[in-house]
Amino acid sequence: MSIVVLGVAAILVTVFLTMLFVDQHNMQVTCGTLGLSTATVKLIDADGREHVACSVGTGPVDSAYKAVDLIIKESVSLLEYSMNAVTEGIDAIAMTRVLIRAEKSHLSTHALTGELVHRTFSGTGAGMDIVVSSVKAYVSALNKMLGFKEQNPTKASSIKRTPASS
Repeated sequence: MSIVVLGVAAILVTVFLTMLFVDQHNMQVTCGTLGLSTATVKLIDADGREHVACSVGTGPVDSAYKAVDLIIKESVSLLEYSMNAVTEGIDAIAMTRVLIRAEKSHLSTHALTGELVHRTFSGTGAGMDIVVSSVKAYVSALNKMLGFKEQNPTKASSIKRTPASS
């Protein structure tokens, strides 16, 4: 039953979310103790254009995320990163979840307190390769952030703050 609910949630996200980078088409990562971790990532945008970038990092996920950042051209902070095995064994499927916030943070009004809060965006990815799963999650969160930015171009300075009466 929970698998069906997850499937429905994934469909709803796809239907209601503007996808700016729709596909993590190809990725090549090299890592180890003999040299720098490097990643080449190719993303395809909603218009079908391919974007390719290469980067080095402190590990395979870091270098892949940095390559994605070169394509997206948005500064973000990775606030949370978690990974769990969904299946058992050496060929287990990894489920990755990330939480990001834009450096030029989007502000939202907290529903209960009315305070301005920095907007965060989460993403999930799954796959037998942990780096692929990680990049899927990161691109998912970035798509949400970029879609939100496109739909809500308001700036923090344009938001009126009204004190709550006591």
